[in-house]
Amino acid sequence: MGADATGATVFVFPGQGSQPKGMAVELPDTAPAFADQMRLCDAAFAEFVDWSLLAAVLGGVGSPRLDRVDVVQPVLFAVMVSLAAQQRAQGIEPDAVLGHSEGEIAAAYVAGALSLRDAAKVVTLRSKAIRAIAGAGGMVSIARPVERVYALISPWGKSISVAAQNGPSSTVVTGIAAALEDLMAVCDRDDVPAARIPGGYASHSSEVESLRETLRDTLSGLQPQTADIAFISAVTGAGLDTSILDGEYWFANIRQPVLFEQAVRWSYEHGYRTFLEVSPHPVLNDGIQELLEECGGGCGARRIDLRCSSAQAPALRAGRRPPDSGGDPQHGVQLRRAD
Repeated sequence: MGADATGATVFVFPGQGSQPKGMAVELPDTAPAFADQMRLCDAAFAEFVDWSLLAAVLGGVGSPRLDRVDVVQPVLFAVMVSLAAQQRAQGIEPDAVLGHSEGEIAAAYVAGALSLRDAAKVVTLRSKAIRAIAGAGGMVSIARPVERVYALISPWGKSISVAAQNGPSSTVVTGIAAALEDLMAVCDRDDVPAARIPGGYASHSSEVESLRETLRDTLSGLQPQTADIAFISAVTGAGLDTSILDGEYWFANIRQPVLFEQAVRWSYEHGYRTFLEVSPHPVLNDGIQELLEECGGGCGARRIDLRCSSAQAPALRAGRRPPDSGGDPQHGVQLRRAD
């Protein structure tokens, strides 16, 4: 993952919050590789849940509700890995993967580090465990640098902490519900752009400590492998040997702050230049764009250009001139290739 990565492509998988209403409803009928992967996920989930993935995606009477964390997280995983399968079927291959929070589970599967069964086990059983802390907390996205956010949340002490650094002007905080309500009022008063993130639990905070023993037991027996596709960790902010992606890692993934900004910077420093967000709705795009502009200025790249116009899977490529477009926007892919 050094000079050999120059110009290479990173598939980026966001966490919860990237799921729009009715996500991917039409794709099972229009994208064959997507549909095939969704059926594989449905079969893998059946060992761990009592609801149907396909019913959850298509909706209808009796289908599970996507406002349940133990439903939306597995569904989002399945949609993301199925979008990745569709893109690969169209000839777009990742040289590396990078996940944000829950998105790391999808990244690990796409890289080949986890089998589909192991990935299904992590995303279903961990989201079931999260229900024990649901309702008492939450997360808020603030469009300010992390240093300013630390100053902003200091009056609340340990009730609010930084959950994720997504970009130079994009920070997520986590904490107890009452404290976050007060924070939102302050942000509104002071014209600080802030938005609640759907979820209703304080991920990436000390509240998650109560799940340590439960997750240690339920996620035992995983068999992670060293992947051929590079895995860039948002837990460490750097490349990682995927043979360590055991239950302890997946606890750290939900307990520790998300070092997404550091991971993107590491990627750029190691030669990666195209970042393709594989998501039903892009949420990390702006932060990546801002990061690449900073990295490009410091590393001598001429400019950063938007290289994908699809609403479902935008790609950012650094330091290239605009080429002709190609791809199929109907299937969430319209990647413009550099000459």
